[in-house]
Amino acid sequence: MMQFAKWPRLFLRWARLLAGRSYYHQPQPVGKAFRPEELAGYFNDLTAKTHWVGHTDEEGIPVNILADGRRVYFATTVVQKALGHWDKWLLTHNDGDREEFLRLCRWLLVRQDDNGGWPVWSELGLSLPSPYSAMTQGQCISAFVRAWRLTGDEAFATGAKRALDLMYRPLEYGGPAIIEKESLFLEEAPAIPRSSILNGWIFALFGIYDFWLVFKDENAYNLFKLSLDTLKGHLHKYDAGYWSYYDVRGHLASPFYHDLHIHQLTALAMIDDYSLFTQFRDRWIRYRQSWKNRVRALCVKAMQKLHEPGEGVIVR
Repeated sequence: MMQFAKWPRLFLRWARLLAGRSYYHQPQPVGKAFRPEELAGYFNDLTAKTHWVGHTDEEGIPVNILADGRRVYFATTVVQKALGHWDKWLLTHNDGDREEFLRLCRWLLVRQDDNGGWPVWSELGLSLPSPYSAMTQGQCISAFVRAWRLTGDEAFATGAKRALDLMYRPLEYGGPAIIEKESLFLEEAPAIPRSSILNGWIFALFGIYDFWLVFKDENAYNLFKLSLDTLKGHLHKYDAGYWSYYDVRGHLASPFYHDLHIHQLTALAMIDDYSLFTQFRDRWIRYRQSWKNRVRALCVKAMQKLHEPGEGVIVR
């Protein structure tokens, strides 16, 4: 009965996604306050994430509801909302956004576990080889270094360093990183065989870049370069010939994630002058401009979703 009960919620979520009405799938172009080589606005525009309309706890912290009805804290939701408030504060100078950014960062700092992370996958009830997400680690690093720069509170610097240390910990030791010879994959959803979700990998890279930008840490720079070079060597695997792939397992990107890939490559090209980023970005823009490609991608994605609806998915 529980298996059948989840389908109406999943269909509602997919409909909102396709209509652009999902809180989780709103456009994220390059941030309006983003400046290459400066700790300014975030790479992608997350200001829409500040308009949380879901449930909250007594402290006003977002609480997510899963397809099975369970209520959970999801650190990724919280940190993206925080980064959205950061950008809004830079753009509007509204002190309310500044305070909300710091409040959410402090909540994340308190919730950081002894390993330096946020076990998002186990909290969702998913049994992955590692409970940690490189994407969540990276975005928390990006938030913490900004909170440190704003307040001078060393707790944020320590939290960012601990988050970074866990991010590149190999999967066999409980981290979300997969090392293959001289390649470093930062996994949003760690698994064997690896999935290497593109948007999560890039968000993780953004976090390492921010840490290096602030602290000029040589180890962070070497990690960033190693994983970025790995991405450069594997970027072609995300090209389906008419659309972009969400991961390396052949799952096609939804329209939202296809657009996000384009915006992320734009931001990457602004911090690393590598022609392949703009080449793939421009190619994926051309894919999106073809109505035949859009229809084909939508049909393929719908069939994939019906075949693999996922488990423990967040509904709101």
